[in-house]
Amino acid sequence: MTPAGPLGGRLRAAIMAAGVLVLLACPAWGGHGIRDTLILLAYNAALAQMWNLLAGYAGLVTFGQQLFVGLGGYTLAVGCERLGLGVWPSFALAAVVAGVIAVPVGALTFRLKGGYFAVGSWLFAEIFRLLFGTWDFVGNASGMYIRPARSVDAWVSYYVAVGLLIAMVVLVVGTLRSRVGLALMAIRDAEDAAAGLGVNVWRVKLLAFVVAAAGTGLVAALITVHNPFIQPNAEFSIEWAASASFMAVVGGLGTVEGPLIGAAVYVVLQQQLGASGAVHLIVLGAVSVIVMLVAPRGIAGVLADRLGWTLFPVARLPPATSYSSSTPVATRNRDAML
Repeated sequence: MTPAGPLGGRLRAAIMAAGVLVLLACPAWGGHGIRDTLILLAYNAALAQMWNLLAGYAGLVTFGQQLFVGLGGYTLAVGCERLGLGVWPSFALAAVVAGVIAVPVGALTFRLKGGYFAVGSWLFAEIFRLLFGTWDFVGNASGMYIRPARSVDAWVSYYVAVGLLIAMVVLVVGTLRSRVGLALMAIRDAEDAAAGLGVNVWRVKLLAFVVAAAGTGLVAALITVHNPFIQPNAEFSIEWAASASFMAVVGGLGTVEGPLIGAAVYVVLQQQLGASGAVHLIVLGAVSVIVMLVAPRGIAGVLADRLGWTLFPVARLPPATSYSSSTPVATRNRDAML
C-alpha cells in the first residue's frame, strides 16, 4: 500500500509534476501524431471532468451538455468571423456566454428531478440546435468556417489544451475540497437531508451548473480552434453528452482520476475503431456495460481499492470551529457543509 501522510503527499506531488513535465516536453519526444492524440485526449478529459462534476458529485445526470459545447463553439466562430475579436478573445468569451446562458437554463431545469432533469436538459440543447440551424447570422444549417483559427499553430493549441485540462483538474479538486464541494456531495447523497441542515440546495446546484457550463464552453472553443468548421447538427449533437458520460462512467464516476482514465480508453477506441461506423458505437456500449457489471465504481475505483490510495484525494477534514457541549448537533453539521 502506498504510504499516506506527508510521504504520500510528496509522492502525489512528484507524480503530478513528472506528468506535467512530460506533457510540456512533448515537442522534444513526440511528433505531430502524438501531439494530435494528446490534444484529443486533453479536451475529451476536460469535457468529461465537467460532466463528472455535475453527475458524479452533484447528482445532476445530464444529457444536455452539448448545449454548452454548441454555445462555446459558436461563440468562437461568431467572435472571429462576424465580430473580428480574434481567436483568443473569442475563446475567453466562450466561457462567459456559456456561463450566462447556464443561469436561466439551470433555473428552469432544476425544477425537474432525476430522469426528467436529464431529458429536460437534452430538450434545451435541441431547441438551440434548431435555432442555430435556421439563423442566417451563423450560416443556418450549413455552418461556418473559422478562417482565423487556421493561423493558430498546432503546438499553441496543444499547450492551451494541456493548460486547460490542468486548470479543470485544479478547479474540480479545489471545489471538492471546499465547503461547496462538501455541500455538493451532500446534495447528491441526500438532497432533502442537506436542505434540512441548512444547505442552500438551489444556489449550490446552480453554481456547479454554471461552472461546468463555462468549462464546457472553453473546451468547445478549443475544439473549434483545432477543427475550424462548425455546424449545428454536429455541435449540438447528443454524442457529446454520450461520450462524456462514457468516459466518466468507465473511468470512475465521482472520482477526479476517472475522467482522465476514461478519456484515454475512449481515445484509444476511437482511433482504432473510428472508421468502422456502427461497430465503433457497439464496442463503446459493450465496454460501458461490462465495466458497470464488473466494476461499478469504474477503473479508478478498482485501482483505488487495490492500491488503497488515490492521486487526487478530495476528502475534507471537519472545520476547526470550537463548539460548546450545548451546541446542537444539527448546527455543527450545518456549519461543516455551508
